[in-house]
Amino acid sequence: MIKIIKYLERFLIGGILTVMSVILILAFIDIVLTIKDEILATPMFNIDANELMNLFSLFLVLLIGLELLETVKAYLKDDIVHVEFIILVAIIAIARKVIVWDFNKYSTHELLSLAAMMMVLGVTYFLIKKADIKLKTGSSPSKKIKDN
Repeated sequence: MIKIIKYLERFLIGGILTVMSVILILAFIDIVLTIKDEILATPMFNIDANELMNLFSLFLVLLIGLELLETVKAYLKDDIVHVEFIILVAIIAIARKVIVWDFNKYSTHELLSLAAMMMVLGVTYFLIKKADIKLKTGSSPSKKIKDN
């Protein structure tokens, strides 16, 4: 029964990797086409600040997708949840939000909450890298630490 579950798990992870890869390829094509359209629009080679922010947003979304792909790939390869990859994805997602922040649309409280989340994630990432702890799925953290 456990072999069947492991096989099913590997099959699903392979499917996730395939679908995510296709989505990332399509997102990359979309970015290239958007850049082409922006450059060729009249007046040519003129990109204003709003269009530039939209392009940065697209790049960061692609980067988030690549980090998620790396996380799933690492899980498939090592059967270990790499917490630092997950924290990195969250940091990139919040950084994307800050970069494309519209100060007219959101309040100062929302900006402060994003800053607090970024600070907490940064400290968490620092502590994880400093401790160099990786949690093996299905085992307690203390057991994994003793194994190292």
